[in-house]
Amino acid sequence: MVNSGLPLDPRAQYRIHRMMLQYCQYARPRKYWVLKGFHTGRLPYLFEAYPDARIIWVHRDPVQQIASLAVFAGELEEMLTGRVEWEPYAQMHLGVGRANYRAALSNPMIDDPRIHHVRYQDLVADPIATIRGFYEKYGVPFGPETESALRAYVRTGKADRYGKFRYSPEMLGVDVKALHAEFAPYRERFGLEIEQKG
Repeated sequence: MVNSGLPLDPRAQYRIHRMMLQYCQYARPRKYWVLKGFHTGRLPYLFEAYPDARIIWVHRDPVQQIASLAVFAGELEEMLTGRVEWEPYAQMHLGVGRANYRAALSNPMIDDPRIHHVRYQDLVADPIATIRGFYEKYGVPFGPETESALRAYVRTGKADRYGKFRYSPEMLGVDVKALHAEFAPYRERFGLEIEQKG
């Protein structure tokens, strides 16, 4: 393994992350930072570095999410390497997905008040109301300028504006009904329906 020179300790990684954002913010008007990332397995370190952070945690039908991510990552890898062995690749993503969803359910911070849980279905159906709910929960102003900018993004930022992304849970190579049964506790915990897409 090649050492990039970056620390492996998540506490140190977040310190560097914070310093980079402070550098980007320096001498600029004070604003809220809105960032996207995969922090759910490292929440204690995130909140240690950013105690005033607030998180939107979007929950989706695990079967669709895992299939979507597997195809997305596989297509990227094919572009880079020229070939993907899809069966073992799908099994690898399914294994990682299973571990991640189990970890999410057992995460002691799952009910931390700094985390706002959102159903993917609600975000897709009414993104303005869903985001407004987050702002209101944490007392962040959601004025006309914010709403107008969000509406403009929703109008122009369609997910399929560069073409339709196609995937199916069948590509995971397992019994999809059994997989839905396996993930039932997660869906029940966050009020998710089984998605029929794919």
